Amino acid sequence: MKRAQAKAALVRLAVAAERVLGRLVMVVVVIRGRRRPLVIPFVGHGSPGRVRIGARVAMGHPDAVPDDDLAPGPRSRRQVLLASLSRFFTLELPEVRVAIRTPSGVRHVRADVEGYVDAVVERPGLEPGWQEAELSLEDGTAARAKVLVVDPRADVAVVSDVDDTILETGLTRGLAFLRATLLTETADRAPLPGSAALYRALVSPPSGVCRPIFYVSTSPWNLHGTLLEFIALRAFPLGPLLLTDWGPGHGNLFRIGAREHKIGLITRILDEHPALGLVLVGDTGQLDPEIYAAVAEAHPDRIRAVYVRRPPGRTPRRDAEVRALADRVTALGVPMLAVDDSTEIAEHAASIGLLDPAEIPGIRAETSEGGRSGTVDAAPR
Repeated sequence: MKRAQAKAALVRLAVAAERVLGRLVMVVVVIRGRRRPLVIPFVGHGSPGRVRIGARVAMGHPDAVPDDDLAPGPRSRRQVLLASLSRFFTLELPEVRVAIRTPSGVRHVRADVEGYVDAVVERPGLEPGWQEAELSLEDGTAARAKVLVVDPRADVAVVSDVDDTILETGLTRGLAFLRATLLTETADRAPLPGSAALYRALVSPPSGVCRPIFYVSTSPWNLHGTLLEFIALRAFPLGPLLLTDWGPGHGNLFRIGAREHKIGLITRILDEHPALGLVLVGDTGQLDPEIYAAVAEAHPDRIRAVYVRRPPGRTPRRDAEVRALADRVTALGVPMLAVDDSTEIAEHAASIGLLDPAEIPGIRAETSEGGRSGTVDAAPR
């Protein structure tokens, strides 16, 4: 009891300190006149009846330069580091009034105390497919958010982890994660071999009705743009990125935990799209097997399959834990497999009708080539 009270007091103190620091920085920025209001849109998603649109309202750091403005050619490690850090050095604009415009009209909302917008728009007037919504501030600052309106005819959605599932980050190895995040160009980040081809095949069934994909991660919202660039560069199918906010709050010093975050988001996807079954893809390096098993046990009629990759350096004990989870979930009628590569997922998915068998040779080839065959020249702007 005393420990819980002490933790709660510490979290309250950290939140207060964060807000005070933010106000002080705001004063300095205003005095120096170095301010740049920004609406940073996130990829939205929903159905023809309702869509969820997110963004963050902030003042950009003076060193934050849009990717389009960067000089062409390779950058030094220092330039990469400065560009990476600039994504984190933004100053949120709390409780700012934001107008969201869709074909059905305009809805006014307010950002929360940390500048985040998470709005549900009923009857937006958007047809199935990729659409756009405009977000604007009272001073005229505006941005356009991509919105995926899921086709009502779609049967399945893919829900994928990001770190060490599609992208090698070394999240469980602190220094490797920092090096990859802060010192490595997006174009040089390595995808997991064959994963782009696998995902393209999963979202493009023979029926021709495109399936949605959701990328769920405990990475911070600050990396939203970087991850979108990676997805485009490596030819992964575009989908909403459902990330989190790092910092004190929600009863924790570092925000919501991975289990609560991912289970909450997957449950919300199930609720918002009641006609969709889900294919869950992750890795065994963290808690994905436990998280996906819990979702499958709660919704065995909605989960079509669970696939978790086994990363290098795993321990026999972890392999045994994952096997036990897989046996338990599979006994419910939900196939759960621990795999070593994308080809194994493709072969099993084809065997249960989730993937066209004709796609397997291409996935096998990309897996063998190390995953770089999905690279394209540049991210679409």
